[in-house]
Amino acid sequence: MFDNILTTQEFFSLSLRKLYALNDYSFYRMSRFEDYDFYAAYKDFLYSNNILTFTDPSGTLKALRPDVTLSIIKNAKPGKYCYAENVYRVPHNSNAFREFPQTGIEYLGCPREGISEVLTLAVKSLELLSGGRRISLSIADAGEVLRLSEGYDKNEIINCLAAKNLHGLKELHAPDELISLAEDDGILSQSHGRISEIMQSLHGFKDYIHADYSAVSKLMYYDGIVFKGYIEGVPFDVLSGGEYSVMGKSGAGFAVYLDRMEAKNHD
Repeated sequence: MFDNILTTQEFFSLSLRKLYALNDYSFYRMSRFEDYDFYAAYKDFLYSNNILTFTDPSGTLKALRPDVTLSIIKNAKPGKYCYAENVYRVPHNSNAFREFPQTGIEYLGCPREGISEVLTLAVKSLELLSGGRRISLSIADAGEVLRLSEGYDKNEIINCLAAKNLHGLKELHAPDELISLAEDDGILSQSHGRISEIMQSLHGFKDYIHADYSAVSKLMYYDGIVFKGYIEGVPFDVLSGGEYSVMGKSGAGFAVYLDRMEAKNHD
């Protein structure tokens, strides 16, 4: 009915919102603006330290929203929420702000076993967007990485994991247990602990999900299961999320990057 009215991004966003609503996620509308002090206090949790600011008529320094999850954590009560919002960031390898559309979910107060529900919705989101193309969900346990990285240079270890640089991990004298997780790329063995447990509850989606510790490339506030979603023919992850603990609250969620659906491989 609306095929000739909606853009592709709008159509996908509405379709995703319908999927989430059918799974009891309430639509959450938030302000584009927050006090700059709020984001300044949580810069370590942001995609980038660049924040677009302005002064409102009262003289208060405000920021255009660089992150959705932090705003929902700050303002919402525990519950299940979905959203369709824009964020304002400076992309990597750029010196200019851009507006990025995101649609996703946040499950505030998500219990430990609730991550299976979030992962299921992530796979269903990829299926909805894929148009029949192959999809995959890379999953890792950031909590395990953080535990095994104690006493080491955490950022260096994460950079090595992101680059699948086993030699670099060995040069850093990373624990053998951590190296074995990276070596088992794609294999959901017992060494993956909690991931193996979660897979037992995802009977219909095992073929789409695989262990990949490069998924910890940008932890931000994530300290549990983290994941990234891919669609055949798109050269970037189109979905990412995980479990988090911040501001004394815990939860799990993910964002879908609809603008990336228009990117193509150039092989």
